Amino acid sequence: MRTGLLMAAASSALLLAAGPVLAQELAPASPAASEGITVYDSPFFAGIQLNSAMDMIERVPGFSFDEGDDVRGLGGTAANVLIDGRRPASKSEPMEDTLRRIPAAQVLRLELIRGGAPGIDMQGRPVVVNVVRVPGAGANTTFAVASGWYQDGRTTPAVRFEGARPLSGGRRFEWSSLIYTFVDDGAGEGPRQRFDAAGTLVRDAYSDETAGGRGGTFSAGWQQNLGGGRLALNGRLQAETYQWALEDAVFAVPPGGLWVNDDYSEIDGEFGLNWQRPFGDRWRFEAIGIQRLRGSDFATDFDNGTGTGEFTEDSSSGESIGRVTLRHTRSPTWSLEVGGEAAFNFLESATIYTDNGVPVVLPSSDVRVEELRGEMFGSSTWRPNARWGFELGMRAEVSTITQSGDTDLERSFFYPKPRALVTWTPDDRNQFRLRIEREVGQLDFGEFVSSAAFNTGVVTAGNAELEPDKTWVAELAWERSFWDGGSLVVSLAHAEITDASDRVPIYTATDVFDAPGNIGAGTSDSLAVNLTLPLERLGLAGARLRAELQWEISEVVDPTTGERRRISGQEPFDGELNFTQDLPRWNLQWGGSAFLGYFARDYRFDAIDTTELEPWYTLFAEWRYRPDVSLRLEFQNLSGRNYTQTREVYTGPRDTSGIAFREVRDLNVDPFIYFRIRRTWG
Repeated sequence: MRTGLLMAAASSALLLAAGPVLAQELAPASPAASEGITVYDSPFFAGIQLNSAMDMIERVPGFSFDEGDDVRGLGGTAANVLIDGRRPASKSEPMEDTLRRIPAAQVLRLELIRGGAPGIDMQGRPVVVNVVRVPGAGANTTFAVASGWYQDGRTTPAVRFEGARPLSGGRRFEWSSLIYTFVDDGAGEGPRQRFDAAGTLVRDAYSDETAGGRGGTFSAGWQQNLGGGRLALNGRLQAETYQWALEDAVFAVPPGGLWVNDDYSEIDGEFGLNWQRPFGDRWRFEAIGIQRLRGSDFATDFDNGTGTGEFTEDSSSGESIGRVTLRHTRSPTWSLEVGGEAAFNFLESATIYTDNGVPVVLPSSDVRVEELRGEMFGSSTWRPNARWGFELGMRAEVSTITQSGDTDLERSFFYPKPRALVTWTPDDRNQFRLRIEREVGQLDFGEFVSSAAFNTGVVTAGNAELEPDKTWVAELAWERSFWDGGSLVVSLAHAEITDASDRVPIYTATDVFDAPGNIGAGTSDSLAVNLTLPLERLGLAGARLRAELQWEISEVVDPTTGERRRISGQEPFDGELNFTQDLPRWNLQWGGSAFLGYFARDYRFDAIDTTELEPWYTLFAEWRYRPDVSLRLEFQNLSGRNYTQTREVYTGPRDTSGIAFREVRDLNVDPFIYFRIRRTWG
């Protein structure tokens, strides 16, 4: 249920962060490409209802915003957006929140950088956008209130207050505060039926789930000139609670029920700094430091009328990161970059599981995991002419992971990670990009610790023997520009995987448990299509359609059956459609979006779990009541999405046992309405 929680919380925060509508009366102009950089300045956005820097980024043809990965360290984790040429000194704050705090009027231009450009920190991405703000931007303040209204009577009020103040001497102070409530859209109600191996209904129940929570976030930032460079400091504190409850009413003989309650609380704090200093015209030094601490408590219990169970987990974690980078621009067409990163991470977790009051021993129930990791990196970007671009790089990672508690274990790893990117631009309308890279996954410390989900009856063991998956990736992308602001990007990728991460059985002296684990070699292939289609030529002035579609197939050997199958949890298809139309005559923007559903399957040693989500449709309208006040109305989940979980449970390992039962849980989530009013100053 945490997935739905995070989606709901992020949705509340991001919608509140949207800025005021600014009806900019600017003459249209086309961007010009130079040395791998396409500039989109104010004239490109003429006639568009712009709220913030994020709204401008969403209008960049052929660009898909990526928030980045929430993994340890900084290398390869950042979003594909820079702000004034640098990454923020924060890992915990979503980049989208940061971008929505920047008013559109304070953005000088956007720079779309494809295939690398001399002196630009591409952060391991083939394409990035650099947001260049107006020098000496003035003060701004925002106050917003919002809420969702649900058919069962629940509401989700939220309040945001944020702003920025320039001070004397080039100093600048920024802050943001948010108090919010949310409803988990992964919780609903509907039938839950169990069938035996012959297909006979043996348990008929009706599930009623309710879930949601509340939280608060406060962040502050400070910038000033220091030591011949520019220093940025960030601090962030977030606290959140979450409750989930399930009540199953059983109708079949014998009648009964199932009651499950989850309670989760978390507090997360972070402090970060970023200091950049030029040395002449060709050298630039950057130092980043981040300290993050997090604590959480989780408790779940069940009662089915004949038995009870309880599971608790108390955990704390932290991360300390230091990173330095030195960039040298040898010429307008050639640059070099070298640097290093050191990080220390820890997770300490203790779990207790009881069944009818009797303690049950789980593998890795009391664990402390520590990782000391270092990385050296270097890269060179060369653009000999306007048609060709080359980037060569190498990262070398060394780490030691120590586990203590129930299991005492220490392991060391060394991984070289070479990378090559070639860009060919035969004309003003077409570009081809070829990337070859060795990627190394990161171990999720949470997978070292046991967990339990009483709504499905699944207990998952921690696995101390996990290793990162290693992948060689070859990706070819073709980008075609057309019309005025139209773009089509088609990407093909092939991956050769070593030590693929999936599901494995863990054996103890008395039992066997499902667990995350490595299952050997595998392959994965994907096709991605990104389309930006202006609809002016089709008679819809100010309208645009955007489509992001991806198909993926993979093949690994099942560790239980020995048969070839897809990687657990991989989606065969992922897609989203967005339509917007700007009507400056009425100071109005309207549109809709469609999340095109979800399907994934997990293969446990004694079960196959399938999750299906129907499409989610949204309509919205945003109106500028006056220059400093905007109102937004959204109709979410118009069709009332169904959320279906199917479990095929075997009597033992799937290779030697038959099906014990098949359970289908079909939950429906009702439509709801969201409204926000926002006032700005400055």
